[in-house]
Parts: sequence; C-alpha cells; structure tokens
Amino acid sequence: MLGTDAELPMWFGFFCASSVGMQLLNKAIAVSFKDAGVHSMDNLLMVWQQFAAIALNFVCITLIGGEVWAIKKVTRAQVARIAIPTVIFVLMLVCSLKALKTVHVATVVVARNLCTVAICAGEALVFKRYTAPRAVVGLIVIVIGSIVYGFTDLNFELHGYCWQALNSLLFICAQLSEKWTMAKSTDQTPLGMSTIKNSLSLPVLGCMMVVNGDWHLAGADKIPGWTWVLIIASGIGCCCLSIVYMMLYKLATATSIAVGGNFNKVVSIILAAYLFSQPLGLIQSAGLVISLLGSLDYSMATSRPKALTNGSDGKKD
Repeated sequence: MLGTDAELPMWFGFFCASSVGMQLLNKAIAVSFKDAGVHSMDNLLMVWQQFAAIALNFVCITLIGGEVWAIKKVTRAQVARIAIPTVIFVLMLVCSLKALKTVHVATVVVARNLCTVAICAGEALVFKRYTAPRAVVGLIVIVIGSIVYGFTDLNFELHGYCWQALNSLLFICAQLSEKWTMAKSTDQTPLGMSTIKNSLSLPVLGCMMVVNGDWHLAGADKIPGWTWVLIIASGIGCCCLSIVYMMLYKLATATSIAVGGNFNKVVSIILAAYLFSQPLGLIQSAGLVISLLGSLDYSMATSRPKALTNGSDGKKD
C-alpha cells in the first residue's frame, strides 16, 4: 500500500481526469443530442448515470468496506428527509444538460462561482451562519468577474442562459436543503445518504420520462454510434468521480481539494474552448480569470483553521 504522500498526487490526478472528463462528456453528449434533434434522451441519460453510481457504491461497499464505504440501515425518516432535495437535484441535473447544449463550459463555471455568493447569503438568513470578513473579499471578486464575463460573452444564447439560470437557482436551493438534511442525518453515513438520494432520483426521472413521453425514445436511432460510447463512459465517469471525492475527503485537506477543483475548472475551460470551437474574447477571459481567482481566494479563506481566521468557524462553506 502506498503511503499518504505517494497516494495524494495519484488521487489528485484521478480527480482532474474524472472531473474534467465528466464536464466534457456531458457537454459532448448534450451537443450531439442537439445536433441530432433528439429531445427524448436527457432524462434517460440521467437515469443511466445515477444507476451506475448506485451500482458502484455497492461494489465498493462489498470489495472495500471500512468507515468510508459503509451504509447503515435505511429508515423511512431518512428517505423522507432527502425526498425534496432529491427532486431539486434531479431538476438541476436536467437543466444542466439542457444548458450545456448551447452555453460555453466557461459560462457554467462562472455561474457556479456566482452561486457561491447566493449560498452564503442563504446560510446567513436560514442557518445564521456568517462568512468571515476575509472571505467576503473573495465573494466580491467573484461578482465583479462574473459581471465582466457576462457582458462580454461571445457565445451568448438566450435559451441556454435561461436554462443555466434555472440550473443555478436549483443548485442554490439544493445546497441549502442538503445542508439542512445532512445536519439532521446523524443516523446515516454520507455515502448512505448519497445512495438514498441517487436511488430516489430514479423514480423521479421515470415520472418525468412518462410525463414528457420520453419513454418512446423518439429519435434515438438518430444518435451517432460514438455518442453511445460517450454515454456509457459518462456512467463510468460518474462512478469514478464519486470514488475520487470519497478518497480525497479522507486523505486531503479542504484547502487542497478546493485548489484542485479550481485547477480542474481551468483545464475544462481550455479543453472545451478547443474541442467545441468556442473561443473566449480577451475581456471575457479577463472576467473568467477574475471570477476564478475570487473563487480560489474564497475557498482558501474559508478552509483555514479557526486559529488562522480571526474568529471564523474555519469550515469550508
């Protein structure tokens, strides 16, 4: 067994590969669906990815076990607590896929960074948990960078921006509701709650398929063969990303994971601009850099130990 020092670079390499890979895979699949004129596969893609994640969780529980890969007995109360966050989670995933059909990956990154500001405000209002003054600087920088990026987006497309705006709203709601749910769920492991949420998402997606008539899979025959390969790979990637996060939470600090996440965003944006022929303008790139720097500064400020943050709680928001 490799020591922790030797393991960390390996797992951060896997983190970059799986995170960037999933972002690019979903973007490529979404674009392929749009080009083929297929509107009945979005929910089915989500079903496959959630099912794959559930299956791998049980494989890891069986083969690895331990404190990380463990699930306690599932109760009705646990299911009831996670039900509403699951519905929000499913709607968020579907909106994300629809947004990726037209918006730049960089737009998704900027929007997600901007959500951090709203989540902090929500935590202050709902949970009375306030962000340290030092971290507020990072939030202000994120807002400035987002405004610069948004007003100079060369790939602006109203339909895609509407889906991304709805995705962002659902993401904010999901984060706040899940924080409340996890705080109440001391009777279940994090992996257990994640697996329950993934499992509940399947009937929710099934209902959406029935309501939208997606179960007919109209136009599925128009999807190119290589897209089916990407769809299969996305399920595997979803599983891999789940494993990587679990291992990093066990081996690495919150700060290093935050820095790694920001590095992954940069790699995703660069590769997406090249692969999907979506260049960024000079001012737009400047806005993106400002937003990423603000996100990095905020992540590092909120990840510092209590003694170093002048009275803040030292937890990563």
